[in-house]
Amino acid sequence: MSKTEKKFDAVAMMRSSRDRISAEIEGMTLEQELAWLATQELKDPFLKRLRDRAARPSVAADAHEAARR
Repeated sequence: MSKTEKKFDAVAMMRSSRDRISAEIEGMTLEQELAWLATQELKDPFLKRLRDRAARPSVAADAHEAARR
């Protein structure tokens, strides 16, 4: 069996990103984390719409209430 060299290591990238974000938000309150998240630029339009929709209080409350039923 031949072994090929990876050009991109998704696991290493994910771990690196997780460690960087964890260091940035360490010690923040939930409110501070949410404010930090709102300042982060999202390049994917779907993720941006999802974040914006989740940030609206009425949508979050409706989703929470629907999940309880």
